[in-house]
Amino acid sequence: MKVGFVSLGMGSLPLDEVLEAAQTAGCEVMELNGRPTVHRNLWAEPIDYEKIKAQIAQSGVLPSSLGGYSNFAQLTDEALAEQVEQFVGYCRVAKEMGIPIVRAFAGDEMEGHTLDELYPRIVEGFKAVVEQVADWGLKIGIENHGRLINNGDQLYSLVKEVDSPILGITLDTGNFCWAGHSIETAHRFFEKLAPMVVNVHVKDGKFIDGEWVLFPAGRGDIDLPWLLKLLSAQGYDGPVVSEYEGKADFLASTTESVAYLRGLRDGIEK
Repeated sequence: MKVGFVSLGMGSLPLDEVLEAAQTAGCEVMELNGRPTVHRNLWAEPIDYEKIKAQIAQSGVLPSSLGGYSNFAQLTDEALAEQVEQFVGYCRVAKEMGIPIVRAFAGDEMEGHTLDELYPRIVEGFKAVVEQVADWGLKIGIENHGRLINNGDQLYSLVKEVDSPILGITLDTGNFCWAGHSIETAHRFFEKLAPMVVNVHVKDGKFIDGEWVLFPAGRGDIDLPWLLKLLSAQGYDGPVVSEYEGKADFLASTTESVAYLRGLRDGIEK
């Protein structure tokens, strides 16, 4: 496992400052966000891939995943096709950059429409994507994100139904609780999804007066030592990246989280 952070937390800053922060925080890897406007229009066309790759290589912090965006919960063929094309665009950036994993979202809630109604479109969208990028050398990881399908049982079924060797899960350790699930339920979801995990975002937190409150890794109630051991036992050797979204200082909290996660990793891999 390689430990790092998600660059979106510094999305308003240019890439050189992000890489410097990653080095300061002790990151080995990072999830590089793929929005065109992030890091001062880093991905605005025409993209100078060689310049970006050289800048990253000089830092020594490897881009382990690309933060892509998708919403396959669409009502029309045209809208779904647009989303598929958009996500394939993120995959194309990852391919050009040599980034092996692309984070994906399943879809957003839509007023007046249920998951049962939208689910077939989500399946169709992912099937279309994996068919187009099957031989690109990528893995796609669906994140447990938002409120439409932020449920481990449903995500498990989604990956099984799409049935592609390149499709798995980006496991966000805090998002199940953010969506209202108990810590015990989140841990059950972790165990069920563990064989499908291709990417890990680490958030830690506690329920305080019924509200999910985020803390640096190791200070909350998510059993991160157990989770990393579970993933290791499944043969997982991918990225484990801090995604601190709490109210304390981002860099200080991220540095603390990265140090904690590296300690857990090192203890497992000895």
